[in-house]
Amino acid sequence: MVQFLALSAILAATGVIAAPNMNCLLRRQTGQFVPKPGYFPATGDDTIAGGIFCISLGDLGTYLAKSGNNAAGTGAESPRGSAAAGVGSGPYPAQAFTDSALAKHVVFAPKSPPPAGVTMPVLTWGNGGCATDPTTHQNLLIEIASHGYVIAADGVPGGKTGASQSMVSDMKASLDWIMKGGAAKYGAVNTSAIATMGHSCGGLEAMSTAYRDDRVKRILMFNIAIFQDEKRYLLQEIKVPVAWFVGGPKDMGYPNAEKDYKLLPAGLPAYKASLDTGHGGTFGAANGGKQGKAAVAYLQWQFRNDEASKAKLLDPKAAGSLVSDKWTVEYKNWT
Repeated sequence: MVQFLALSAILAATGVIAAPNMNCLLRRQTGQFVPKPGYFPATGDDTIAGGIFCISLGDLGTYLAKSGNNAAGTGAESPRGSAAAGVGSGPYPAQAFTDSALAKHVVFAPKSPPPAGVTMPVLTWGNGGCATDPTTHQNLLIEIASHGYVIAADGVPGGKTGASQSMVSDMKASLDWIMKGGAAKYGAVNTSAIATMGHSCGGLEAMSTAYRDDRVKRILMFNIAIFQDEKRYLLQEIKVPVAWFVGGPKDMGYPNAEKDYKLLPAGLPAYKASLDTGHGGTFGAANGGKQGKAAVAYLQWQFRNDEASKAKLLDPKAAGSLVSDKWTVEYKNWT
């Protein structure tokens, strides 16, 4: 138990998990999803944070010890310090809102609705460690919102939601809020253009939420992929394009993204980009740093068919390409 608690403190300090109530976390692991080839649960919900694609804290400790992966590793592209939150670089200055219709969440959206004719895709976000405070990721989320997006993020400033970590049910609550018209408060929205996104545990929550939920049209995974080989067969049920933005070999998400990318259903479009940041990414940099630029380009391409953004993702010679920004890029089934 002492080793278990020490591991928890280390992972919480690096953002891999939220600082949990240990009794709560151990209770959540009771009766969790047990993978078995050919067994596909009806939904991605589970008794542990992150859902069916995620890993329990005890199993994570075993995985890290076996793999030798350093969850706290950084790289040449890691930010040196954190920038204060701004309003984003896009045409619609953005901010964080609290919304009484979506408890235990923060909404990131333009400060004022964009002009007539601009419809906004709607996104959900899960935090690193499935934490209940999105502040660590606010630079990225404000940046995306400033380009005309509404984002429902798990948690509240300070993390006082009554839980130690977010669950798939929290992200599904965001989807329900979107479909019931809640996001329309911030401007004209397109409920046919919904993506789930997240960092680390929150990324696995995003994939678990998208599993067998046809409201979700895209999945964006930041610095994460499935840890356990015995769960990879579940990728057969992912029916929408997936993008991974990982942090190079020093990121514990990197080797698993390499595996998951290859195991998606045949013909499914996928995108995988790697930048030497380690697991922490560039979230703390101004406007979310290079991850912010990459995420905006990907979303603009996917949901607005923006050809310049597409070129940044696919053409190394394009102005502002990810490759020119020191990303290593691989993709398939895109034309």
